[in-house]
Amino acid sequence: MQALDKLYSYARENYIPIIDDESLEILIGEVVKANPKRILEIGTAVGYSGAIMLQNSEAVLDTIEIDENRRNIALQLWKELGLDGRINSYLGSADEILGEVIEGKEYDFVFIDGPKSRCSQYLDECFDHITSGGVIFVDDVLFFGMVKGQDWVPHKHRTIVNNLRKFLDKIQSDERLDVNILDIGNGIAVIRKK
Repeated sequence: MQALDKLYSYARENYIPIIDDESLEILIGEVVKANPKRILEIGTAVGYSGAIMLQNSEAVLDTIEIDENRRNIALQLWKELGLDGRINSYLGSADEILGEVIEGKEYDFVFIDGPKSRCSQYLDECFDHITSGGVIFVDDVLFFGMVKGQDWVPHKHRTIVNNLRKFLDKIQSDERLDVNILDIGNGIAVIRKK
């Protein structure tokens, strides 16, 4: 656990966004419950969530990260933890490479933690690659309380907040999905494909 603890501290000290403790508890519970064979993660960051998901399952992880330095930190962590044999790490923008990463694969668990304004796009693109009963876990969907609030949203956050509101409306009205929005951390959407 020492490597994970060091990475956790490093991420916090360097303002690298990783899942908060409350949300992490929910993520672990959902992974254990789903017992996935293959996980897709959009937004590796420094590999913290990916490591936790693998430590709580027997799954193989396909993970996408746009920042090469963060990806290199993740690769080192997974090696130290002995998880590197179960991980396919892809460097690039999910906007550009998601289609080729998921081609010919099926996922029983999808963790969307990349750009918040793209959640809807990512879900649409990978929907047909998610097994029936598969879980989609989306972190930070309430974006510091701004998404559910009626208060004025600062200009620099308006696009993200508006896109997250549209995303939540869309998934909650989609009859192919069971959706649970949890007001934990910065908000979590736990979605099950029927």
